Amino acid sequence: MGTVMVGLIVAGCAALAVRSILADKKSGKASCGGDCGHCKGCR
Repeated sequence: MGTVMVGLIVAGCAALAVRSILADKKSGKASCGGDCGHCKGCR
C-alpha cells in the first residue's frame, strides 16, 4: 500500500514538472534562447 502511495506522489510531481515546462515553453520562457553561437550548448 505504501509503495502505491509513493508511486502516485512521484507520478504527480513528474506531471506537475512536465506541465510547468510546457507552460514555460508555450509562453516563450524556454531554457535555451536559440542562440547556439552564444551558449555553444547545442554542439
